[in-house]
Amino acid sequence: MFAFIETYIIHVITDQRKGFFPSLIKGALWILSCVYQAIVFLRNWGYDQGLFRQYNPPVPVVMSIGNIVAGGTGKTPLTLILAQEFSEAYHAVILSRGYRSQAERLSSPVILSHGDGQGPILPANFCGDEPYMLAKNLPDVVIVVGRDRRKGAVLAAKTGGQLLLLDDGMQHRRLARDFEVVVMDGANPFGGGYYLPRGFLRESLKSLARADIIILNHVYSDAEYDRLKKQIAVYSSSPIIATRANVCGVWSLIDHAPINLKGVKIGVFCAIAHPDYFLQTLKELGAEVVASHFERDHLDFETQELNKFAKLCKNCGANFLVCTEKDQVKLVDPQKLCLPVVWVQIQLQIVQGVFEWNAFIAKVKSELQNRI
Repeated sequence: MFAFIETYIIHVITDQRKGFFPSLIKGALWILSCVYQAIVFLRNWGYDQGLFRQYNPPVPVVMSIGNIVAGGTGKTPLTLILAQEFSEAYHAVILSRGYRSQAERLSSPVILSHGDGQGPILPANFCGDEPYMLAKNLPDVVIVVGRDRRKGAVLAAKTGGQLLLLDDGMQHRRLARDFEVVVMDGANPFGGGYYLPRGFLRESLKSLARADIIILNHVYSDAEYDRLKKQIAVYSSSPIIATRANVCGVWSLIDHAPINLKGVKIGVFCAIAHPDYFLQTLKELGAEVVASHFERDHLDFETQELNKFAKLCKNCGANFLVCTEKDQVKLVDPQKLCLPVVWVQIQLQIVQGVFEWNAFIAKVKSELQNRI
């Protein structure tokens, strides 16, 4: 029931549902968004004026990776890139909330990966899909999962952390940080112009001034990049980098063999914030999508549910079921499905602002050298 209501509201605020009743709902949501905006303003004002105390973690350098809107903008892929930049020379620790996971509901954080090369020591359905994916890709980086950022920072310090990366940390101002990285979706950078729940904003646009660097994801042309830079420059003088998704490979889930999807009929399933981006990527790979099944971000797929979808796709002539890397880490007994499952590996590629990116990385490394 909750899933239906959430989906319906998203359709209303994105104008996918029109009419008298959706208009009434928009009005009610706007009133709630005004309350939310006032709370955000007062909270930020309190921190800016020093009325709310911040906790300084016992870690040499703290970096937050966050955004000003709700939903996927590419924070986790960027966290992966940043960890790769620093983990060879420094002891980096990633602190993730583990959204919609069992670990998120615990009073104390847990260590998902000890950074000893072994990767994750807890299952994805316990710690969350995104931290698990990070742990699989970064076996030499410590991953801590939990909703209490302060306790998580203390645990990170106990592991010998030198650089603490806060995944989705912009709104957690209780935890002091040295660098603020903000990720924005180039297709909808300002969340529709309204605060939650009327729109997707969860932070004032003026908060962009706190950013040390801004990452514009899903940018596909120079003209688009220039236009968005001008819009963002009204609120921030920080360097602006453009990125887009780059497919690293398509892999069989069973034997990790590479798969070519050109001209192949597929069924698509995923539980991510913006499945339309994933669909577009598959079409660019030349695949023919015969059916799709989407769930809310971070949710698990039940085996029975996937079996039903797989049979539908097989009847439509599909050769494979295709999902994201984030989804494949959560699958249970995929070999029992009537169609083989393949997953798409994607990494962010910097397409504009390489010089500014390298300058930022050098600045962080210099700060690490000075404090260690």
